[in-house]
Amino acid sequence: MSVVDDAGSSDPTVGERIELRRLELRLSRRLVANLVGRSEEWLRLVETGRLRLDSVEVIMRLARALRIEDFRDLIDWPARREMPECRTVTDLLRPMRSAILDHPAINAAALWEGNSRRSQAAPAVDISTALDLYESIWSGPRGRYSQLAQQLPIALAQMRQHYWYSGGADGPEHLIRLYHLCRELCSRAGAHDLALIAADRGMLLAGSSTQRVVVAASAWHVADALIQWGRTGDGHWYALAAAAGLSSDATGGTDDDAAALRGALQLLAAQTAATVPDPAETKRLLAAAEHTAVRLGEHRQVHGVGFGRDEVGLTRMEAALACSDFDGVIQAASSTVLSEKCAAGRRARFHIMTARAFVGLHDEMGAAFELTKAADSSDEDLRYDTDAHRTLRSLLRRDNHLLRRDLVRLSHLAGFNGYAMSEAR
Repeated sequence: MSVVDDAGSSDPTVGERIELRRLELRLSRRLVANLVGRSEEWLRLVETGRLRLDSVEVIMRLARALRIEDFRDLIDWPARREMPECRTVTDLLRPMRSAILDHPAINAAALWEGNSRRSQAAPAVDISTALDLYESIWSGPRGRYSQLAQQLPIALAQMRQHYWYSGGADGPEHLIRLYHLCRELCSRAGAHDLALIAADRGMLLAGSSTQRVVVAASAWHVADALIQWGRTGDGHWYALAAAAGLSSDATGGTDDDAAALRGALQLLAAQTAATVPDPAETKRLLAAAEHTAVRLGEHRQVHGVGFGRDEVGLTRMEAALACSDFDGVIQAASSTVLSEKCAAGRRARFHIMTARAFVGLHDEMGAAFELTKAADSSDEDLRYDTDAHRTLRSLLRRDNHLLRRDLVRLSHLAGFNGYAMSEAR
């Protein structure tokens, strides 16, 4: 995952504003250039940021041609040419990093915050209700990264203190769920070191549980954290070992819960097998997971781990993408019908993978359309998905004039802004 700037933190460049206004008025580049007394090529260079407006007279003509009331909107102020001081992933997750690395035994945050003592009381808000809210935000379409990056560190600090000072009197389940949410956020945002620490903390707590499904769900998070970090070999054997552990009768949950978790772990192992590549092992694991998904019917969520036909289809796409089998990605996408229960982030991933395949097949229109669908599914996922960035940069380099308006919007959603757009070219 790349560290990128927040899309909402700077305005469009002058060139982008000119082009967007021209498209809004449905004026051709040639017509506007003629009204200004310049060439069509000159206007193209201005719109793409390769040429600056350095004449007040030309700026006034452009403002009149584009019906812009305040000509100062077309002045390229120096501040606009600098890399904006906007929030990066490092800034976004700074409170999370402090919360995960801290421990009640050393109370490091008290030194950072200037407090001599931190409260030992239980969280003021019912933690079960809060966890339901956090999980709802994470599966939702709007602001799932920014909202949880703000709320989870506070909840984690409070919950860890309470668990520490109470000696775990209320059990570890709530704290495990919280660690799993922190892990997912960190993995998706690209903070893989923090993600693995959070996953390991959850696994440590789950180790004392008599419920094998709790252990298996925690193991799934460890395996996924390893895979997201590129440690596919470690993630592969970890997932298979956890799946084998669910063969025991003493799972502590329903048979269907155990089956769903086993299937989810098999999908992780299938995804890593595809990177070797080991087609036979990938096919075997996918077939086993699909058999379970068909038997279980609808999508299931077990201790925060989702499994169902949606996930089988998405893993087929991941496996094909890992081998750069773009036709295979499109084929898997065409046979995958996402259910209403599919989380917004997973739906966005579906469209991002499809877009990546389309750009690999030189279908620029299809790629731009799928990226737009991804942004509609989850407004922040374009900022943190590596494949989304690769796809968008490929489209920017190809500079298809028919897609310029879409690419301007997508670039802002991805956090590229005018600076990154000009760099991509």
